[in-house]
Amino acid sequence: MATLTTPLGKASQFLANFRFVFMPLGLLALVAVGIHAAADLVDDSLLTLVERLDVALDALFAQSETTVTWVDRVGAAERTLVARTLTLAWELLVDASIALPMLAYSERDDERRTFGATPETWSVVLKRVLRQPTPMRIVRPVVTFIFALSGAYAVSRLVESTLFVGLQGDVTTPEVAQVLARILGAVAMLITVISGSWRATLRSLHSADAACVERVKAGLSPWTVGLWGSAISFPMAVASLLNARTLLSFFT
Repeated sequence: MATLTTPLGKASQFLANFRFVFMPLGLLALVAVGIHAAADLVDDSLLTLVERLDVALDALFAQSETTVTWVDRVGAAERTLVARTLTLAWELLVDASIALPMLAYSERDDERRTFGATPETWSVVLKRVLRQPTPMRIVRPVVTFIFALSGAYAVSRLVESTLFVGLQGDVTTPEVAQVLARILGAVAMLITVISGSWRATLRSLHSADAACVERVKAGLSPWTVGLWGSAISFPMAVASLLNARTLLSFFT
């Protein structure tokens, strides 16, 4: 292990001084990438819904002479634009609800080691969640973990594809490049999950618990806090889970 007197140790210590900057940004990027991957999955479903709505409206307009000229006014290009606009708006709303809280991530280098703005131990937070479960305390950490896992998978695929292209030719044969790229892609995913996904999940849990506590202090019910954000993020998380079979591509 490198000590602080070696160049590597000094570089490590120097980068550690900026941990409070790159860790929140890294977690934000990880979750946002996972949300973007989920948005790509629901894009086709939204396009299908828009097309069905267009067909229903065309049938309705065709029944009247005054509106028959409106039939087929919306073509394939317009339907695609509407679906993509809805998907983008949906993605940005989920980013605001799930990814942005990652910017409040922080660590304390003591025995209480926290990942939020309050100095409570994790045992206190977990006991309160188990004693007073609310939709936000349950849904937010779960969907955040799913998005963070999806983001880690996207990173691994990028590593795999980049290495596969770079290792071919003068370096090695395509067959060997494929095996090496797949192994290193899996390693990249494992490192990302270990270093980031669990931190993002704990940060989400802390944020959800803090919001519920503030609602209780205000004399209001914590059951409705963050309900809208949870409702719009849950379908995307389900879409990511349904697509989780792609993780098996590392082993096939």
